[in-house]
Parts: sequence; C-alpha cells; structure tokens
Amino acid sequence: VFKRAMDMNERALRNTVIGLGGRNNGFPREDGFDITVASEVMAILCLASDLDDLKQRLSKIVVAYNYQKQPVTAGDLKAQGAMALLLKDAIKPNLVQTL
Repeated sequence: VFKRAMDMNERALRNTVIGLGGRNNGFPREDGFDITVASEVMAILCLASDLDDLKQRLSKIVVAYNYQKQPVTAGDLKAQGAMALLLKDAIKPNLVQTL
C-alpha cells in the first residue's frame, strides 16, 4: 500500500507504530514514511511520456484495500486527474528531456 512520503530523510520515521491513542485515532498498526524521491509517484513521474500517460499510470496506484481484501486504486477513487494536476508543472522538464 502507498506509504506516506516527505522530503526529509529521518531514519526514525521509516518504521513507526500509529493509532495508539484509543478509538478516535484508529487501529494500532505499523506504518512509515518514504523519502519523496523513493515514492511510487516520483517513479511514475519519471516514466511518463506526457500528461495522458501520467494520468493512466497514476490511476493504477494501489492506495488501499477494501473489506474483501481487494485493491482500491487511485482510478477507482477518480483521483488521477487531481494527482496529475498537482504534478503538471513537475513533468515539464521531464518532457523536454524526452524529445
């Protein structure tokens, strides 16, 4: 499943246990952070050849699992357009390099 990403390399946050504050804070579980450049989104950004390709690739990211243990993708949530919009300026140097 998609890990959280941040632009800071803090080894102590790579593996954490969250949800320990009772019912209001969710279920206790192990989680962690990746550095931004190691995230799946950044890998997709580097591989995308244009904005439509970026949207298609982003739609296939597994973001969760439902109660039947089936994967839920960004495309199922119709989130690929919003994700691509956030990345549209970041892809421009990449498109210049691919010409």
